[in-house]
Amino acid sequence: MDNRLVFPPQKIIELGDKRILITGMDGELQIINESMEIESEHKTPFPTAISQSSVSNNTLFACWVDLELMIARMAAIELNSEIHNGPSRSELRIELSHEIQPQVTGSKWSHTLDSEPLALIAGPDYVAFTTWKRGIYCIDHNSNELWRIPEIKWKNKLSSANLVVSMEITNQGLMIWSKGAEWALINGKDGQIIDQGEIEFENILEKTFSFENNTLLCCPEGNILWIEDLNSTDSLTMKQKGPVHDAKWDFETQCWRLCAWREDILWSKSSIQKQSRKEIGKAIFKSKDTWMVLDNSGYFSKHIN
Repeated sequence: MDNRLVFPPQKIIELGDKRILITGMDGELQIINESMEIESEHKTPFPTAISQSSVSNNTLFACWVDLELMIARMAAIELNSEIHNGPSRSELRIELSHEIQPQVTGSKWSHTLDSEPLALIAGPDYVAFTTWKRGIYCIDHNSNELWRIPEIKWKNKLSSANLVVSMEITNQGLMIWSKGAEWALINGKDGQIIDQGEIEFENILEKTFSFENNTLLCCPEGNILWIEDLNSTDSLTMKQKGPVHDAKWDFETQCWRLCAWREDILWSKSSIQKQSRKEIGKAIFKSKDTWMVLDNSGYFSKHIN
């Protein structure tokens, strides 16, 4: 394949059948195989950015948001079927002017959201998501509601610190993190809060990356905290020049692989290795036996060895 995408990438999601889904900055979707060969031409089912996305059972669950047009959509797209192009942004603007509520083209189901989505995660049995000042919702893969709960009551009283930044489905339940580095463990079956706590992190939390007990807490200014246990006082820290865009746990070398601000990083308990790159690495993934990076220009290259 040509070693470059024709659209600026936003995120990659590794699928269970060794394929990789690439989402673009303007809502593009494209699938490549493990040899990084493009399966089909990229498509744009809805002409706005995808703010939240997750995949389970080869179905994409995602939210499309346009703050200028004040619209938000949530939909499910089956990735084993053909992906279709939807309306252009100009067509979308015309439909909205006629009070038509267009939905995501080719989706299994599609709904209008009345509040901005903050986080979303899909598992084999359910999809959980939260929207601004609307609490937490849980639905099945057919969009039937399973449960909903009000906004979590965090200890931090600053409203900016109480926004949810990430969700993760673990063996213990649904893990939710706030900007104030507080966490809540929720029973995925009924929404009951199992436990709550907080991590001492002197920054505003932007995103988290997890593998088993290993978790990275990252802030936009480049401060990173590596913890192995929610109740442990042992941790490792690192300061980068800018935000972390992606991180994956390398099981073979027992280290984190990171894409930070124009740098590739290998971070183990005993060492930190760095390698600069001209463009910004957006996502890390493993193609066969090689760790690769997709950068903001749409190029694929090897991650630091």
